[in-house]
Amino acid sequence: MYDILTGLLTRSEFHEEARKIILSGENGLALVWFNLDNFKMFNNRFGFDTGDEVLKQISDVLSNVFSGENNLVARFSDDNFVVLTDWLVVELKVDTIQTFLSTLLENAILRLRAGIYFPSDYEDIRASCDKAKIACDSIRKNHSVKSCMFHDGMKKELALQQYILDNLDNAIKNGNIKILYQPIMALSNMKICDTEALARWNDPELGLISPGEFIPTLEKYREIHKLDIYAMRNVCEDLKFRAENNIPVYPVSINLSRLDFELCDIINEIEFSVELNKISRKMLKIEITESTNGEDLDVLNLGIEKLRTLGYEVWLDDFGAGYSSLNVLKDYNFDVIKFDMKFLHNFDIAKSEKAKYIITSNLSMARLMGMQALAEGVETFEQLVYLKSIGFDKAQGYYFGKPMELEKIFGGPTWTRTKNHPVMSRGL
Repeated sequence: MYDILTGLLTRSEFHEEARKIILSGENGLALVWFNLDNFKMFNNRFGFDTGDEVLKQISDVLSNVFSGENNLVARFSDDNFVVLTDWLVVELKVDTIQTFLSTLLENAILRLRAGIYFPSDYEDIRASCDKAKIACDSIRKNHSVKSCMFHDGMKKELALQQYILDNLDNAIKNGNIKILYQPIMALSNMKICDTEALARWNDPELGLISPGEFIPTLEKYREIHKLDIYAMRNVCEDLKFRAENNIPVYPVSINLSRLDFELCDIINEIEFSVELNKISRKMLKIEITESTNGEDLDVLNLGIEKLRTLGYEVWLDDFGAGYSSLNVLKDYNFDVIKFDMKFLHNFDIAKSEKAKYIITSNLSMARLMGMQALAEGVETFEQLVYLKSIGFDKAQGYYFGKPMELEKIFGGPTWTRTKNHPVMSRGL
């Protein structure tokens, strides 16, 4: 079976043919995973017909360069191609492909990056392809590098990713993932006005697994909705417990991935939990991260508007951390923008005119668009004084407190959940 558009092998046919070649004892083979960066953006700008022509051109070039005995070329998905070839010439051929295509396409939007892996005769072909993909993905944000070989450091990354995927359900069921809360301050009176719910995974075997490791993994393999539903349910239960016991509490912001809007009926999940626990919608603020890529922007836009219509505030998280900040503000409506303050580390007011200009300009833009501004990542008194002086509404960061249990923020008794159920999304 061949890909209808390009005439190349499909994923399943490639797996079968590559397995035969590798099991035949043929030595000195290499797998190459090619990804065409920004292809969706290219389609949006120039149209799908033009995009199809680009894919055909790339397919023709790959077929011409990677030809001969034991060479296979396949299209795995819209913008991903995989090649099996001779390891002796693989780097030269990859360079040839990239140089030729940069001249052929004459478009700065598109970039073809490559990950290379050398399979052994006992490895599963799917696992070998995954390793080539990991090598390719490792240079996603490094635009000065066009190709990368899989190495031992990536094996540890792959093993950790697999462990996270294999153990997520049990971690949820056994309560190994805890939901902690970080205070958010109103700068007008320097009092707590909200908190943010943050997941922390303490694994019985590995110990603490960083959110910087498990969250990107769950997004990459499209399992993030399980974590987000679990966190949201925990928050609603915490709010119910404190309300029933007349313990002070404030609204909580919960993080959603853009993928949640594609992988499940996340709005139905939220509404069900809010109604079950008899809490006000005003007690939940919905944060959506700017830098998280989603496949269907229309689904996200409709989701945001429905949430706001239902009475939820929707916040844009990590504004400034991604490359598409202005496009995000143009395409979606938010109630609060959370400004990423990472560039204020070691902040010196006297020597940071550019940083101050960036902050004040973005703050003015938020004001003109009718949105409140929250500074996250505040770590020093000097940062706080400056942010307050230029008119930020809210702030959070280690200066005010690290993530902790609600009772450590507001007081009151500790309660222990009797049971955590595996997340079976009502929208799946």
